[in-house]
Amino acid sequence: MSHSITLSYKGHVTRIPTDTLTLGQLRAHVAQQYGISALDQKLICKGLLRNDTAMIRDLVPNNSKVVVMGTPSAELASFQALNARRQIGRANNLKYQATSSDVYHTRATTDEYGFDSFKELNIAHRQRDALQMLHRLGRDEGVRQVMRKHKYSVHLLRELHPNERTILGYNRNRGEEIALRLRTDDLEGFRDYESVRRVLMHELAHMVWDAHDDNFHKLNREHCKEVVELDWTVRGQTVGAQAEYYEPQPKEAEAVDGGSLAASGF
Repeated sequence: MSHSITLSYKGHVTRIPTDTLTLGQLRAHVAQQYGISALDQKLICKGLLRNDTAMIRDLVPNNSKVVVMGTPSAELASFQALNARRQIGRANNLKYQATSSDVYHTRATTDEYGFDSFKELNIAHRQRDALQMLHRLGRDEGVRQVMRKHKYSVHLLRELHPNERTILGYNRNRGEEIALRLRTDDLEGFRDYESVRRVLMHELAHMVWDAHDDNFHKLNREHCKEVVELDWTVRGQTVGAQAEYYEPQPKEAEAVDGGSLAASGF
């Protein structure tokens, strides 16, 4: 009687004749079929199959199901590369300290109100893009007008590392430092500019109110409306139409930052 098995991997089932097949040869077939290297495979049939020189018919009964466990080499390599980047990011974040020597000092405008300095993360990948986004926020006409109207002056606008906190931003000591999360979790890309700007409007509301109470929510809504309505560069493109603006909901506030930070909060 001929001998065969059913090979099962993630719902994919294959019937294989195994009259003259060794376990090592079966591993080679699995590597070719599913891209899982022999070293990363686990072949299971009432326990883990071992001894690659043994014949399959001597290891498992006829018509048995052998379950394949393992991650394809390409997928594993991609995961390992991503994990390595995240570890580098965490290490960079632990080393990161904003000092007077590594902060880019320049006021975004000649006004009395605005940002005194900017600081991106010390990450080689797209570091310049991060700094450019911070400067874009500082030059944003809507942001400038909001800060001028409410007389806001912020010492440092810096990038918040995705691994540093599980929030999108914070305001430390009412303008000593505002940190915004610019990058995605994997550090490969950047969050949408409008989303980052909305978080900035939220943090600017903490220039006046610490807790997420009715006063805070009212001011936050004003900021989100003003950052659009006071931007003359946008108004010129919306003649005869009402500019659209985002109206934040109170329930979203805690997901942004949990409230402003006092001197001991960071």
